[in-house]
Amino acid sequence: MDTSPDFIREIEDHKSAEAAPTEVVEINGEHSRLGVRLRGCFITSCELTDPKSERKVDVLHCEPNTDVAKLTASHVMMPVSKSEGVGGQHGYPRWADYHEFELLDSIEGGKRVSFQAMRSDFGPGLAKVFELSESRLVTHTIAMNYEDDFIHTSLGEHLYFSLDGEKVDGLLVDGKTLDESIGENAERDIMSGKSMLFKAFNGEIEIDFPSGHRVKLTAEAAQSENLKMIVWHRPGSESICFEPTLGFDKETGNEGLPIGPGEMAELTTTIELVR
Repeated sequence: MDTSPDFIREIEDHKSAEAAPTEVVEINGEHSRLGVRLRGCFITSCELTDPKSERKVDVLHCEPNTDVAKLTASHVMMPVSKSEGVGGQHGYPRWADYHEFELLDSIEGGKRVSFQAMRSDFGPGLAKVFELSESRLVTHTIAMNYEDDFIHTSLGEHLYFSLDGEKVDGLLVDGKTLDESIGENAERDIMSGKSMLFKAFNGEIEIDFPSGHRVKLTAEAAQSENLKMIVWHRPGSESICFEPTLGFDKETGNEGLPIGPGEMAELTTTIELVR
């Protein structure tokens, strides 16, 4: 099914807008807080509590000016990399407006809310479900195929973790520096803006940040053999990106995730503050 010209025009208008709507949905737990902008489903705040010290930590970065169309903040990717499709790189979901749907709390008492990307035709859909507890944020990213044929795409979470002063001294992944984890000069290349593949990713890593907290980042999917992790930094931003992806490969591109007619695929990521 071809994407309608009206929807393409709508997304292009959103991309080129001088200012985006700043309406944010706040999800508040007893000791945690999550903010989600409805334009693009960007995470504008994510405050979790250290389970040991009870210190509150702003885990994810968002630039202060939240009316920017291309907001420097965590967002979904479908597909992951450069694309000729609607929305271009990372696809239409980071430019779309979203409906909010309230959900019942989880069995453990976590706050739950769902967002669905609006589109004016019946092309591939995208929904996100957030589950917020005291020290953990779980995100379910769900791609839906409403078409009559298979679609081939990829999914990802572009997670901007807070990195005060862009300082990486003391940043460790599973107890190793970026150079030890990824390869010689990886830290230099990443901090200069080059994206790099974390080849040893097996679905879970622990990241020690220079500010003193530790995050456990996990990714799960039915097609677990297609899970990968990309590490990237935008120079000038006090953040570093760890990006779980599903169905993306730097050599073969964006189409490693097939979704049949009437079917869906899901990528689940968990950010847990463990120290």
